[in-house]
Amino acid sequence: MLGKEQDLKVGRSDVPQQEEVMDSATVSPENDLPDDIRSEDQLSLVPEAYRSDNPKRPLKSKDAAGNEYTYVLKPMWYCVVLILLMELLERLSYYGINFTQTAYLTGSYGDWSPLLGSTQASSWVLTSTAIAYSVPFLGAIIADAFIGTYWTIILFTSFVYVPGLLLIALCAREQLWNGVYPQKLLAASLMGLYSAGAGGIKSCVNVLGAQQFHPLLQKAQISRYYVNFYMFINIGAIVGGIVIPLITQINVFGAYMIPVCCLALGLIAFIAGTRRYVRMKPQGSDILESLKAVGASFGHCPPNMEKVKVSRGGKYDDAFIEKVKIIGRLIPIMLATVPFNMAYGQMASVFVIQGTVMQNSGMIDASWMENFDAFSVIICGLLISRGLYPFLERRGIELHMTTKFSIGTFCGALAILTDTIIDYKIHSAYEATGEPISIWWQIFPYFFVGAGEIFAVSSAYDAAFQISPDGLKSFGSALNLFMVGAVPNFISDAILNGCEAWFTNDAGSTDISTLELYAQSKVYLYLWVLFAIAMFGTLGNLVPWFRTFYSCTEEASKNLVRATRKTVESNSLTESHAV
Repeated sequence: MLGKEQDLKVGRSDVPQQEEVMDSATVSPENDLPDDIRSEDQLSLVPEAYRSDNPKRPLKSKDAAGNEYTYVLKPMWYCVVLILLMELLERLSYYGINFTQTAYLTGSYGDWSPLLGSTQASSWVLTSTAIAYSVPFLGAIIADAFIGTYWTIILFTSFVYVPGLLLIALCAREQLWNGVYPQKLLAASLMGLYSAGAGGIKSCVNVLGAQQFHPLLQKAQISRYYVNFYMFINIGAIVGGIVIPLITQINVFGAYMIPVCCLALGLIAFIAGTRRYVRMKPQGSDILESLKAVGASFGHCPPNMEKVKVSRGGKYDDAFIEKVKIIGRLIPIMLATVPFNMAYGQMASVFVIQGTVMQNSGMIDASWMENFDAFSVIICGLLISRGLYPFLERRGIELHMTTKFSIGTFCGALAILTDTIIDYKIHSAYEATGEPISIWWQIFPYFFVGAGEIFAVSSAYDAAFQISPDGLKSFGSALNLFMVGAVPNFISDAILNGCEAWFTNDAGSTDISTLELYAQSKVYLYLWVLFAIAMFGTLGNLVPWFRTFYSCTEEASKNLVRATRKTVESNSLTESHAV
């Protein structure tokens, strides 16, 4: 949970001489183990089953397949920082392209572009984003079942992502194409390589970072890691969002070469830390086996996962089926974030279209305004993690995860509402004076989206990792990302194309790139639809049944952790007796 410290609980009352050390190590209530081990003084609290003989990596753990891994006491500065740097530079590259694509596709940076209409340009961007958030399933399958998260990151970055960015940049180099714009190549690069590359590593980078921490003894640090992870995402987004839009106004090719160089640099930094990483082995074919198990359950009438367990005459291990059931229960939990993410997805499409007909402030244009989302994330992240959560904790209040989803979705609703008001203001100002309103009005919707991300998106990352069983972490992350960027963008794209008439001028064209033409459209009707969806999500997350459903799923996941712990301790005891 974002910035949330675990409650201090002193256990082991039979060892009073360790009480002083215990005060500096948080104890996880659900398993009576310290969950914030970070110094040698705390090692006396660690059971022998979790201690290694390596002084540099004194903590150890075994996965469900019996593979043993060792961990350092301070993984953040030992190796995680390199993973975070990779994420920062990757997000700089991704958002540098994403923030400017709508304006580039419609010709805002010059005639050397595809010159698409507003609806088609938005559709390209929404589709590109949706693909980028669908491919994580492929990345997760490759990582969890075949080559692991580390090699999956190397594979997609080197052979898909970097080439995609390079081709997008080369398309902007007019001298290479004899006066004929390579629209098909750009489409293949933008909605193919670029999207697939970003998506292929997206479910792996955050998981690899979390895997550097001991899953039980450093569990509290994992939550803090996800706060840092999301902060690094937004630092990268800010840098890319400031630099790239400014340079595209001067030289699009030069601007788009920056992401190519940055991602290549991030890859080099990532590879430099190879020997330091905990590189967990893939758990066979758990993902594919889970799909087979679900298929086998349909062989019963009615379909029933319980009937495919070995204990019920089936062929699948009981513990494995429990894992699959938890992943299944994760689906509706992640669906709860879709209404907010539909609001989030408008930043790179409809908000930009609206901003292009507003009055720029110097070099501050519609693409540059997207940086206020990242500014908001950083400011709100600090205020919430350092102010709100400690304030609530002192009063014994802990926000339930579904409450966080609801607050985040309500912030998304406020973002859409303020943007709708801006749209009406654009129309009224044009009718009264014929003049555009200032681009600075868009600070409000971007600010509310950023605030919502802290509650909805970062919490969803945390929930997906904590709930997903071992062996299916990348799959759980991919499921979360699918709900963050694929489902909401597919829905938004369908609504956008279904309501295309709201994005047309009086001549029936989707060209609304000027204030005069935009004033003839009815974009505000589309925004009202999104507002209604966001309010539905806000209230839906507060339904008591859903809160109970989440809590039961979380408890089921903890039960699997307890079972794994007992197995590890039992095996360790058996080995000790054998010696």
